[in-house]
Amino acid sequence: MAEPTSLARQAPDEPAVDGEQPSPGGEGELRERVRQLEQALASHVVVDQARGVLMALTRCTPEEAWDMLVRISQHANVKARLVAEAVVTATQGGEVPPGVSRHLKKALKQGKDRPDRPGHANASQR
Repeated sequence: MAEPTSLARQAPDEPAVDGEQPSPGGEGELRERVRQLEQALASHVVVDQARGVLMALTRCTPEEAWDMLVRISQHANVKARLVAEAVVTATQGGEVPPGVSRHLKKALKQGKDRPDRPGHANASQR
């Protein structure tokens, strides 16, 4: 009985499943790519959660929440993914790094104090 063919054991000129050629780097390169994609997917989930938290706290749009994460990231000199993790951690009572915390508090205050947001004292005067 013949073993099923895997991408790792195919010859470089042998077509892969669906008629595509296997990647030239082999199995190691494919594993690295899968690892990177898994990390990107996990980061995307945390960023979306953080955006939701910021949207709920400041009544901003998804785009404004993303901009807030980017601004905090730039001012704190920390990757946006780490800022997002800090926001999510804060909702669970965890500690937020001091540099991120300071910029996060400032961004939240600015977001809540915007006069065009519902619930702000000047919003009804528009």
